[in-house]
Amino acid sequence: MSQLPPLHALRVFESVARLSSFKAAANELCLTQSAISHQIKNLESYFGFPLLEKRNRMPVPTEAGQDLFKTTQMALQLIGSSVSRLRDGHGNQVRLKSRPSIAYLWLMPLLREFYQEHPDIEVSLTTVWEASPSVHWDEYDYVIQYGPLVLAGEGVELLHEEVVVPLCAPELCLNGRLTLEALAQVTPIHPTGDRMGWSLWWKAAGHSPQPAAREQVFDTDYMAIAATLQGVGVTYSDPTFVQPDLDAGRLVIPYPLQVKTGYGFFLMSTARTRERTSLNALKEWLFQKMAEAEEGQT
Repeated sequence: MSQLPPLHALRVFESVARLSSFKAAANELCLTQSAISHQIKNLESYFGFPLLEKRNRMPVPTEAGQDLFKTTQMALQLIGSSVSRLRDGHGNQVRLKSRPSIAYLWLMPLLREFYQEHPDIEVSLTTVWEASPSVHWDEYDYVIQYGPLVLAGEGVELLHEEVVVPLCAPELCLNGRLTLEALAQVTPIHPTGDRMGWSLWWKAAGHSPQPAAREQVFDTDYMAIAATLQGVGVTYSDPTFVQPDLDAGRLVIPYPLQVKTGYGFFLMSTARTRERTSLNALKEWLFQKMAEAEEGQT
């Protein structure tokens, strides 16, 4: 087994060779074209010689690449057949991969409800944060991914368009509201390392606050929310995901300006998944619950 090349790179190579296109392979595997190129370079570095060459501006296998392509394709087809047989024997399981933020803040509190409505279906939930998301479709049936709104397309359905509002603990907002000037004096909590979200919100508010004396930076929404609940400062988030905390008074919206970020959460699937009617229950339930949550925001 130690003689095997990087298996993910082999999968990428098979897709590029079969489709004669980096772009088409990227769409099929839900990767960026740069990620596809990187995997091909890794594989060629492993072997020490080119596996693809350009003909009429299209990538096609070299002689050595053609041999590897045939072998890899046969192996993947064999694995796919085995996976299908195994999954047919466990048809009540739906495998879902999700960004941690939407899984932790929104999906997990609702999952008990799904089991009550569908006691015969088991949801296998995997949460992964990835700067460059990759999907092994032999491992998942659905993927909830965060990205720009232009991401929508075949097999990629918009589940929720993101909007953000400022949030803080009630003790930091005793009168229920803060002016923009007062809000700018509270310690900002950033749920992402790039700190871009607050800049977007302040621009929409038409205000340019002075740099804060102190900031708190996290790399996940739920950590920022946890700190906000403890009164550390003010963060921003999509109110859909923190509605229970708003309803219970654990969080308040100090300035009621909702800002669209141009991003959203998408439910991704393959044609094979969409053909399996036994998997549709989770998809329909996710869209139903999100519609109910969004209606509660209006």
